[in-house]
This record gives sequence, C-alpha cells and structure tokens, in this order.
Amino acid sequence: MSQALLMLAEVIAVALLAAAAVHTFGWSDGLSITISYFIAYLVPRIILTRSRGYTVAAGVILLAVTAVIVPFDLLRLAHWTQLDEFTLSFPNIQGDGRNYYKIALAMYNHTLTGKDTLIQPGFSMMIVGLWKLFGVSAVWPQAMNLMFTLTAVVLTGLTTRRLLTGRLSCQPSTLVVMGMALCAMLSHYLVIGTSILKEGTIFLAMSMAGFSLATMAAIDQERHLLWRDIILLLAAAVLMTIVRASYLYFLILGVVLMTLPHYRRDWPMAMGFIAMLVLLLIAGRFLELYSLERHSEVIGGGWNMNRFYINSEAQQPYKSLLGYYFLYSPLHRLLWLPIPLAAQYVSPLPWTHLDGISYFNLMSRCTWGWYAVGGISMFYYLVLSWRRHDNMGAWAWWPALVFAAIAHVMAGSVVRYVLPIQPLFVPVAAYVLGLLHQGKWRRQFTIWAIIYIVLMIAALVISIKFKHGFFDAWLPEPPITE
Repeated sequence: MSQALLMLAEVIAVALLAAAAVHTFGWSDGLSITISYFIAYLVPRIILTRSRGYTVAAGVILLAVTAVIVPFDLLRLAHWTQLDEFTLSFPNIQGDGRNYYKIALAMYNHTLTGKDTLIQPGFSMMIVGLWKLFGVSAVWPQAMNLMFTLTAVVLTGLTTRRLLTGRLSCQPSTLVVMGMALCAMLSHYLVIGTSILKEGTIFLAMSMAGFSLATMAAIDQERHLLWRDIILLLAAAVLMTIVRASYLYFLILGVVLMTLPHYRRDWPMAMGFIAMLVLLLIAGRFLELYSLERHSEVIGGGWNMNRFYINSEAQQPYKSLLGYYFLYSPLHRLLWLPIPLAAQYVSPLPWTHLDGISYFNLMSRCTWGWYAVGGISMFYYLVLSWRRHDNMGAWAWWPALVFAAIAHVMAGSVVRYVLPIQPLFVPVAAYVLGLLHQGKWRRQFTIWAIIYIVLMIAALVISIKFKHGFFDAWLPEPPITE
C-alpha cells in the first residue's frame, strides 16, 4: 500500500467514525467524539511518521489497531448512555471507572469530601484538567486513553527497533513493524487501555520508560541524543507519580539492570535517574498523591490484602489452594511463586464470560495474542538467555522480574496490574523471531512450540476444571478474612 492509499483509508475511516457518532449521539456530541478521536489518532500517527524506521506498513498497523478499538469505544459510550437518565456528561460507568469519574465530578464541582477520596487521586485530577478545557464529558478521558494506548503501541515498535538494531540483520523499518504487530496482538491490553481507568496512562508511562531505558541497553550506534531520553524518562516518572506510583519501583529496577553490563560508563546517569525517582516518591507523598505506607502494606501482605484480593466467586478455588497466602512470610510466599506466576500468566481465561457473551468481554478475553508473545519469549529465557553470543543482554530480565514481582505481591490475582508489562516482552519475542528468520534455532524452537502448546492446553483444562469445582473435594475451605 502506498502512502496515498493509506491517507485515503484514513479519510474514509474518519468519515465512517463521524457518520456513526452523529447517528448515535446527535450532531453536537457526534462531532465532539469525531474530533477528539481523530486527534487521539493523529498524535501517535505524527510520532510514528517522524520516527526513524517508519514505513507505510507501520502506518497500516496503527490504523488497523485504531479501527478495532474505536468501534469498541463507541459501543461503550452508547452502553453508558442507553438509559434516558444518563448522558455523556453523566454516564452509567461500571466498575472502578465509576469511582474515578465520581471523584472527578466531586473535584470539578468542589464537593469532594473525605469519604470520597481515593488512595491515589491523580487520574481523577487528570480528568478534571480535561474538563476545565473542554467541558464535562466522558468523551475526553476516553479519547485521552485511546491516544495514550495507541502511542504505547508506536513506542513499543520504536523500542524494538532501538534494542534489536545491530543484533539482527533485519532493517530498522522491519523491526518497527514487527514490534507494533506483536503489540497489536495483545487484545486485552488494548481494550483495558481505552477504559476510564489508570491503565491507559500507565501504559504510556511504561512504554516511554522502556524506550528511554532501551538507550542504555542498545548498541553504541543507538546511543545518541541522550538528553531526549532523560526528558522522556522524567516525563514517564511524573505520570507514574501522579497515577500509580508503585511502578516507580519497577523503573528503579530497570535503571539498575540496564546499568550493570556497563556500570563504569553508565553509573553517573543511573545515579541521576535514581535520585530523580526518589525525589518524585518523596514529592508525591508530600502532595498526598499516594501513601508510601500503603505501598509497604501491599508488599508486606497481612489481613488487608487477604480481605481485598482473590474474593470473587470464580476465584474461590484458587483462594482455597493458596490458603492464607498474604499472611505467610515473604520467604514462604516466594516458595509459592510458581503458582501465582502460572495464574497470572494464563489470566484472564478465554472462557471467563461465556455466559451472556458480548463484544465487550469477547475482545478483552482474546488472550491468544499474549499466549503467543509470552510463549515465544519463554523460549528466549529457557534456551537463549544463558548463551553468551545469542542473548540480548540485560533488557530481557527487566519485564521478567517485574512480572514475577507483581505475581509475588498480588498472588497472581489482579490481571490489570501486569498488563503494562506485557509490551516490554515484545522486543524479546521479536528477537527470537528474528533469529528464526535468520535460520537459527529452528529445530529447538519447533520442539519448544510443541511442548508449550501441550502445556497451555493442560493449564487451560485444569483452570476450567477448577472453575467448575472438579477439584473442590481435595481443596480446603477458602480461608476466612479478618
């Protein structure tokens, strides 16, 4: 496809969006939706076009991802306003998004009370900032998260190019396309990213941080204009401070890991990064954007965690299996790590919402893309990571350790928290695919693919048997809570 054909496809897509939005919401709201969503697409489109390695194929992937997500968002907006008493300014949002929107309304109307405050109100503050500019509507935070998620897809492609240029014989443009295509397979990631939740902002922040830190892990030819990466990392850290400060700890871990291979060269920059992150933690605590005490409670476990997590009906067999997990010592929980890791890896299960299935839960439960990216990455960790001439350095261990840390702390029970980490595995999977394209490790990968598929089928069958109570007779009763 030529650049002219891509632009024609974009014009047609915008026209279809306008027609659908105006038909569903009327002229005023329909035009607002069209303009805001067009800008949400245009920003990552410009970033991609101006980047090194851009091709029309990368633009096609971005347009395709947008074409999948935007109808989903329109259906979601229509669902929130289907009853007469609800409007785009006062939508019927469900779940955690309802709380963020309610707090934002209270902030905007200056009626916020102590009982309404969140542990971390930064996302609601961002919504209020949009409303100060454009007026109260669910459209603006939706469009903002769409822009953040699409930008994260683009940055994943650029990070893949930055990390693998010089390590593979592929052209930089091919690496960008490969990274974006693999990220586009993470359907649950894309669907959650456009919800009125913190995730969209964290997706952007982690992708910005990943792209910045890739400078430290890349070959020397890719280490240029470091001041841009320092600014980008600072911006990512500020977003994390405002929205979900616990990810700052993962950022510190990333800086340390990227520094280790060339610590004599990079330690001054690493110490500067770490000092900056520590200052942001202190500033966020001082401004009451979050509670460091809450962070320590989560890491330490205890009755609060035992009460708040793994409490849905579908999770009760898993809770029985783990017992008093959050009351165990850190070492005891560490010994249990393979089970939370497995639970976190396979969740959300593809059949979670087979009853009353809809477009909403169908899209979010298409987890096969993650299984593919994760399975290819696992081949790297099992076969290539310890081979001196066929590994990609420190980078690959960052997402792996963060994934394990979240599983350890949350017992593998909160899927959303690990979603921002999934695209960080994309360069690892792309590296394996690049080696296979060069004719390396094909026999070993074929053997691993067969073993992996058998293991995944077994894991999914065991999971559905757990859900249907097949193992209940062998499990203790779910632990009581305080």
